[in-house]
Amino acid sequence: MKIFNKKHSKEPPVRYSENSQGDFYVENDACIRCGAPESVAPDLIDHSKAEYEHCYFKKQPETPDELERAICAMSVSCIAGLRYGGKNEQILKRLYEEGLENECDHKPKSRFDFFKKS
Repeated sequence: MKIFNKKHSKEPPVRYSENSQGDFYVENDACIRCGAPESVAPDLIDHSKAEYEHCYFKKQPETPDELERAICAMSVSCIAGLRYGGKNEQILKRLYEEGLENECDHKPKSRFDFFKKS
């Protein structure tokens, strides 16, 4: 269960400035330094040395294994601060299957209602 579960809004959240360019990111001011996301994806996620040790995506996933770890990091984030801002239908499908639809900036083109867990 996420501590803070955010709903879709018209505007995507502000990205933390140290995130690498790409679809996966950590929302600005949405890190409580829990250590969970970087424990499952230490090659992708790190803590800033500059500002309150805010976590960020230091590298975007490029391989299927890295993508799996990025999604797992989103799943273990207790405050829903890790997000997907892309529009890749396969990734969106997977995130919806995992119950992470509120961490997506975009809705899928096709309907994935049947993937929602009851």
